[in-house]
Amino acid sequence: MQAVPIVCVTMNPAVDLFAVTDTIYADSKSRCDKAQEEPGGGGINVARNIQRLGTNTLVVFPAGGLNGERLQQLLEREGCMFRSVPVASETRQNFAITERTSGAMHHFVFPGPDLSTDELAACRRAILEHQQPPDYLVLSGSIPASVPADFYGELTRSASALGTKVILDSSGRALHGALYQGAYLAKLNRYEFAELGYPTDAPIHELKRQMEEEVGKGTVDVLIVTLARGGALLCSKNGEHYYFMPPPSPIVSHVGAGDSFVSALVFQLQQGNSLREAFRYGVAAASTKVQTEGNQLTDFNKLAAVYAQTDTPQVEA
Repeated sequence: MQAVPIVCVTMNPAVDLFAVTDTIYADSKSRCDKAQEEPGGGGINVARNIQRLGTNTLVVFPAGGLNGERLQQLLEREGCMFRSVPVASETRQNFAITERTSGAMHHFVFPGPDLSTDELAACRRAILEHQQPPDYLVLSGSIPASVPADFYGELTRSASALGTKVILDSSGRALHGALYQGAYLAKLNRYEFAELGYPTDAPIHELKRQMEEEVGKGTVDVLIVTLARGGALLCSKNGEHYYFMPPPSPIVSHVGAGDSFVSALVFQLQQGNSLREAFRYGVAAASTKVQTEGNQLTDFNKLAAVYAQTDTPQVEA
């Protein structure tokens, strides 16, 4: 397989089903329409976006059962490069139902497969063994309960030793098992950052100080904390700090917004653009994605418009 600059990992992939119903009823049928089926899982979403943006990308994931076969078919249909690792357990399916009467989306996410020791070893080989190390390794999404908490940490150490910059976009035990292991960048939301021992209601200038403290401890080289409608804040070990806020926008589907952030950011970095510009594109990409259906960043004209309107408020000292 040809060398690729960006490798993405999804240890908990899914076939995502999106549909719309007039009203969700309790103890009765809620008839749906507008059914849409897409490949899903953090790293898969990131890889599909990056490939659409224009850079060759490889996504690695375990796949099992009929859902695993369907997932591979959907990726082949899109022309997305992937390396699937056969596993015995069935790949999961998630679904999101939007209720017309309220405008609310109900997102149902299911557990991942059980992976054996041999299957995990095969996943490690598929992720790390390449003709030449990639520029970036994106570890994105959750891990199934059967995967050790330090799995992403092991990958981070191994990839970093080869000169690859590791991007972390996970949560819970998968994220905590990978911090302080030499990753280049991590993206956390406000609640994930609070799990490191900080309050969720600190003002921006205090959050900046807390993030600088974490970076100083060696958490990662670059730390990003997203603030939902409040944009995002970045601090680096080199003393860089940026705060960007997108323009107000309606929310159609939040699914894939964080993945769109990461994909735009990594694409810009791989293209040689500055950390500041890559970060700004990431904020704009997440805002653009929530305004569209599905789990992908598809409207690049809108992305350009949102990027142009993304503000740079000053962070108080």
